[in-house]
Amino acid sequence: MKFDDKKYYIIREDVLSEAIQKTLKIKKVLEENPDLSILEAAKKYDLSRSAFYKYKDTIFPIEDFKKDSVLSLSINVDDIPGILGEILSIVNGERCSVITIHQTVPINNRATIIFSLNIDLEVTTIETLKTKIENLKYVNKVKVIGFSIER
Repeated sequence: MKFDDKKYYIIREDVLSEAIQKTLKIKKVLEENPDLSILEAAKKYDLSRSAFYKYKDTIFPIEDFKKDSVLSLSINVDDIPGILGEILSIVNGERCSVITIHQTVPINNRATIIFSLNIDLEVTTIETLKTKIENLKYVNKVKVIGFSIER
């Protein structure tokens, strides 16, 4: 796939149209079972072949991109001693490596931490990392603010 003058977006699966979600499922089934025809796979997921062909070269799971990618997260936390260490423990547990960390000065007992991380999508997912950090006590919000999309 060649990136050209078109714009690209990272979008959550649940907001994709049903046809695009089915296209992704069909692509995965065809990859896992090369003997299966496009017609058979399209019938299995109740999608017309024309819809499959319309979307197949326009939608790609994020996991298909460069396996060692750069992820930037903005994390809003309560100003509690040790919270940065807890976040770093999760980052380490998911085998990500830190490129940069920036923490704002706490205002009203809250601070924002910006991380740039190398993330290996063969080891973990963005959603797994984000969810584990969100589940920490004293973490108020985790937002993906950037992701490299090199293939």
